[in-house]
Amino acid sequence: MPGSVALLPTLALLRSPPPLSAQRPIDLLVVRAQRGDRAAMHTLYDDHVRAVFGYCLAFCRGDRDAASDLCHESFAKAFAALGELRDPARFSGWLRTLTRRTCLRWADQRRTERAALERLAREPGPVRAFPERASAVVAEVIEACPDPGLRDTARLFYTDPPHSTAEIAASLGVSRTAVTTRLLRFRKWAAAHMLVRLSEALEESP
Repeated sequence: MPGSVALLPTLALLRSPPPLSAQRPIDLLVVRAQRGDRAAMHTLYDDHVRAVFGYCLAFCRGDRDAASDLCHESFAKAFAALGELRDPARFSGWLRTLTRRTCLRWADQRRTERAALERLAREPGPVRAFPERASAVVAEVIEACPDPGLRDTARLFYTDPPHSTAEIAASLGVSRTAVTTRLLRFRKWAAAHMLVRLSEALEESP
């Protein structure tokens, strides 16, 4: 079960009994939390974290790391949007709905990532798959990328020797999902970069 929430100060505070009585009606706790009362936030977290984490764990089919991330994200969103809750007494149901939506969004992202991985697996990685001039342009664009993480990932994927996304993940010490995300971000940046270059070339032409 996750042991911390970004909006709450320290792990030690989460483990210590909050000064606010646990017997207070939830609506009063929520009102106090909406006013920035950290003790009330701690109590709300402690009262709901097991249920939220349990839901996330079941949704992720036992993946505790993913469940911990989703639980953390759900509470972070809840505390950030707490002021929008008009009926404090409905906090528990509101949090359940928010958690479910967070998990569904995560599932959608996973499906998108899997589709991207399948597309990448079918593509030629090394620059040698391109004509000579095209390979030079690809290498030039890669080296022009200002983000070192994207640049290193693209260099491994598009140049010799060829690397699979799994090999890149192992080489860079990141997850395969991170590699996919970086390649997608690089392509987005490269497309914009090439449009700028094209525009400049057209302006320079007689």
